[in-house]
Amino acid sequence: MRRSMCVPLLQLAVAGLTLSLATTASAEEGVGKPFCKRAFTRESAFRSPASQDLYNALLWMGGTGAIHLSTTPDARWTDTNSFDRGIRSGLRIDSASGRDAAATASDVMLSVSAGLLPLAAIGKTWSQGDCHEAYDMAADALESLALTLFITELTKVISGRERPYVQECGPTSSGGSFCGDSDRNASFFSGHASVAAMGAGLSCSYAIRRGTWGESTAARVVPCALGVAAAITAGFLRVASDRHWGTDVLVGWTVGAMTGYFDTWGPFDLLRFEVESDRHPFGVRGVVLPYAGKGAIGARLAVVF
Repeated sequence: MRRSMCVPLLQLAVAGLTLSLATTASAEEGVGKPFCKRAFTRESAFRSPASQDLYNALLWMGGTGAIHLSTTPDARWTDTNSFDRGIRSGLRIDSASGRDAAATASDVMLSVSAGLLPLAAIGKTWSQGDCHEAYDMAADALESLALTLFITELTKVISGRERPYVQECGPTSSGGSFCGDSDRNASFFSGHASVAAMGAGLSCSYAIRRGTWGESTAARVVPCALGVAAAITAGFLRVASDRHWGTDVLVGWTVGAMTGYFDTWGPFDLLRFEVESDRHPFGVRGVVLPYAGKGAIGARLAVVF
């Protein structure tokens, strides 16, 4: 995931910045302005579940960054199986230029599935003036993406599986220019497949569970189908480009689809508590919030009755 994921993740970051600039302009014109002006205050950071999702995303991204910067996967998993060899034999493109083109195409499919389609749904909700819902959808997307990357990167380091092209590396290498890469042992599981499937899961969740595109059958099925098609294509292209084995892609699809479609959990959830009593007409909610002030950094307990 290390070098090969840099381009598509940069594309996702640019797409997110574009959406941020567009939504800021909309807020200035009055669309959703009352909520947007309060969206990132200290009060809403505690009260809004979306803000708590953002805290989780930051924690997952911090863990991913620590793993990525401090560890290079060693070759621990070097054996192959008949399933993976058969899939590779059937899908691998013979020419090096063709494999490079397939890798580039997988970046495009990833950007469509995990970038364009979810951002389109968020932008549609925002344009309708429902800033609160758009904020919640964006926070869900960031948390799902961060968790997917954390699980993917951690698994790569633990498994240390050699990429398929390493089979061709040697004194007379035909594996291409990637034979000397630091991520040559980061095959399991596919980051492109997991992130693309995460995007497909988000698109399906937005369309089916939230009804973002409407209540008709087509409005629920088409956005989901587009995301799934892009994710499946990205996975096949990773095998065709000889960057991943078939099982790498299958596991990536499974992990990504689950983190994208279902509500995810994060470390920040351990810092929340809620108490309800049958004998009293009120409940108690609390959370430990990050705190930074002049010359001080730490945590703050906030309690609401």
